Parts: sequence; C-alpha cells; structure tokens
Amino acid sequence: MSDVISRIKSWFKRDDRGASAVEYALIVALVAGVIGGLVYVLGSRSGDMFQRACKELTTGSAPSNCTPRGTTQGQ
Repeated sequence: MSDVISRIKSWFKRDDRGASAVEYALIVALVAGVIGGLVYVLGSRSGDMFQRACKELTTGSAPSNCTPRGTTQGQ
C-alpha cells in the first residue's frame, strides 16, 4: 500500500514544464461535456417552463396556441 502512495507522490513531484496536447484535449473534452450536460438539462427545463407559462397566460375562451413548432394540437 505504501508503494502505491509513494508512486502517487512521485508522480505529483515530476518536473514537467507545460502541458502536453493530450492534457489539453482532456480539458477541452471535460469542458465540452459539462457544457453539453448543462444545455441538455436546462434546455428541457426551460421548455417545460415556457409551456407552463403559456398555459397559465392563455386562460379563458381564447384558443390556446402553446404547442411547439412542428407538432399538432392533439399530440
């Protein structure tokens, strides 16, 4: 177990100057994944939020026009 810990410590003590292209690619992939996840989560939530707001605003006898583009009222 102490061998693993000493290897990890020596790995952190390396004297590398600058980052390699692989490290930059990993950072870019991580940032892209985080941004993609946020867009996915917030995109669906914002769509639901707009649908709810539209339904609350269109009360009364006026026909509701809250359907997303490209869909029909019956779906």
